[in-house]
Amino acid sequence: MKKVSLITSAVIALTTSAMADNIGGEVAIGLWNHDPSGWIQNPANTSDTNKVDLDKDLNLNTKSEVYIRAKIEHPIPLFPNIRVAYTQVNSNGNTADLTKTFNFGNKTFTVGSTIKTDIQLNSFDTSLYYEIIDIGFDADLGITFRYIDGYTEIYAINNNLNQRIDTQVLFPMIYANVRVPLPFLDNLSIGAEGNYITYDGSIIYDLQADVRYEFFMGLGVEAGYRAQKYKFDDIDNTSSDIDIEGFFIGAVWDF
Repeated sequence: MKKVSLITSAVIALTTSAMADNIGGEVAIGLWNHDPSGWIQNPANTSDTNKVDLDKDLNLNTKSEVYIRAKIEHPIPLFPNIRVAYTQVNSNGNTADLTKTFNFGNKTFTVGSTIKTDIQLNSFDTSLYYEIIDIGFDADLGITFRYIDGYTEIYAINNNLNQRIDTQVLFPMIYANVRVPLPFLDNLSIGAEGNYITYDGSIIYDLQADVRYEFFMGLGVEAGYRAQKYKFDDIDNTSSDIDIEGFFIGAVWDF
């Protein structure tokens, strides 16, 4: 009985040790310098004059903001790995004089009005994925559930007119990730990651490509280019075709 107990303990210890050795992941934090462009319209599908241009009408600024992501991978068969991410997107418009009249929400903003603008499109991701290739380079495939917490607020200073439209929406996206080490340069790799979905006239994607260099113990830096699109066709009475693009740089720990 004592021998059986010792053997059982040894098997459990070895199994636990093997699992611990195979649990890994990554954590990254950095800044994304993004430049929003496109248009937004509320009520949806009305006259084209009510399409509010983010550059020409709202004069939105380029801004650098935080992104955070974390991945955990494990050796348990059939159970997916998990990735969580948060990206902050807030943009303010410089004070500008309108060159056209448009309706936004239930308010009318007239030509010549001096306006200020605040837009938010923060995203929270939970991805469940499998590592489908691991032979010197990695390839992952899964599904992302993205929650958008956003709003658009326009304020006309000269006539004290204010309108805010909130957007809270949850939707699934296809998730894919590839990372390839460069054989001629130690600790250097290139990668591409993306989320994508299209349905009922709406298109949403979030794509990025990067270069990563690891110094020691998985600690390193990454830099690349990221592009988001939010083309909504009458979601909560709002339509839009918004592109948010720019370069990013951050610190990463691959453990």
